Amino acid sequence: MGDNTRIMRGDQFEHDCLSVQKYLELVLSHPTFGHDKNLSSFLKEQEAPVRARLNKGLITRLSSVIDTARKSNRKDVDEFYNTQRQFAMEYSKAIKEASLNYNKLLVAQWRLSSSYSTVATELTSCTADRDAELVKLNRVLKALSDGCEDEATCYELKSAKGETTLGFFLDLFARYSDSLKEMHFRRVNNLIEYETSEKALEKAKPPKRQAAEETFESAKSTFERASENGRTELNRFTQIRLASSASFLTEYAELQVKISQDFYTQLLHSRRALDKIHLLVQNFSQPIRDWPAFFMMRDKNGNARFYDFYN
Repeated sequence: MGDNTRIMRGDQFEHDCLSVQKYLELVLSHPTFGHDKNLSSFLKEQEAPVRARLNKGLITRLSSVIDTARKSNRKDVDEFYNTQRQFAMEYSKAIKEASLNYNKLLVAQWRLSSSYSTVATELTSCTADRDAELVKLNRVLKALSDGCEDEATCYELKSAKGETTLGFFLDLFARYSDSLKEMHFRRVNNLIEYETSEKALEKAKPPKRQAAEETFESAKSTFERASENGRTELNRFTQIRLASSASFLTEYAELQVKISQDFYTQLLHSRRALDKIHLLVQNFSQPIRDWPAFFMMRDKNGNARFYDFYN
């Protein structure tokens, strides 16, 4: 729950399972990847495929970062892609910031839930002699403890359901935005290769002209195919984003309202239980050490006096 707290959570496999499920749904529903034989083999065969070894050293990563920064601001020949690439960069920044801030909110709710649980435990750990007035005090502490426990459960449920609805949506599309930017970057690479091959064809001498023409036609075909597929993928991304936004936000709002209404009713019962208890003002001559100080005040003679905290 953070560096400055000792609160710990157990493994939450529900979120991981939901992520894998959503990933498989997106891949299987894709018009191209959904019919890929490698995906079919992965889902049907019992033995896992051999994992490919990726050699990405420091130099490779540094070169990739520099290359991305150099090409990311290149002006596109198609204004549609210029607009879409700018949107992808701004959207990625906004969705990642929203996901980060919402995760902070979830952590704060878990911490608050833990604090309420601690207060509830401390209230029930107070002990006192079994006389009439102290029995009333214990009843008050028990009612307060129940209220704190209800609040702890409420915040825990809100955080858990928020993590699997709005939190999951923000995390999913934060990752989706990286793929979106990667698609634009690859298309820019295809554009650069296309323009480079075109210039090479213009300068090619007769012995090398045929090879230059083949390179040019290949680069042109790749770029045109990337542009066509890019438009399809951008339209598909927009449809999925809008549909997912409506679905996840609606589910999030409904769950949060339902949880709040349920626990409002429980807290109302706790409040009514407190209203039925009346603490009478009474003097005590013996010293009192273990009772909560906020229920007790001493008069000028040093005697403890208990007050009804409603008055």
